[in-house]
Amino acid sequence: MSAPHLHQRDFVRKTLKPRHVSLLPKLAEAYLATDGPMDPVKLEAFTEEVDRAISTASKTLRFGLVLMLDVITWAPLFIIGKPAVFEDLSLDDRVRFLVRLERSRLVQLTLIFVAWKTLLMLVYFEEPEELRALGYPGPERTRYRSLLASGSAASP
Repeated sequence: MSAPHLHQRDFVRKTLKPRHVSLLPKLAEAYLATDGPMDPVKLEAFTEEVDRAISTASKTLRFGLVLMLDVITWAPLFIIGKPAVFEDLSLDDRVRFLVRLERSRLVQLTLIFVAWKTLLMLVYFEEPEELRALGYPGPERTRYRSLLASGSAASP
């Protein structure tokens, strides 16, 4: 008797619903924008990358992250007193919202801030051009090698 043939399904799991896909670029822009609004095409591609990253996580983690996005959607009314959903806020109001979320006395709100900031930063700074913009030299790190060589030459 032969062993049963296991069928492997190739599929792409999507975690984010359309309501989250419209929220995530606005959230990422609020975390990342330094000189005004960011390129919408880049933000859309970034949203897809984030969806791919979280879609490999456990069902419980995916549920928690999506639930946090739903809280972010409706929380501006309670956090900054604006009767609007997060996506409809201006960039300045979204940043103000995140600052208030980060400094909240409710630990659960701060955890929402930290969870999404951590995830977004990990995915965003995986890109080599973003690392170069920070000054990271990439695979060729001659400056660090020269510092290492001069440091070892100075020791007896």
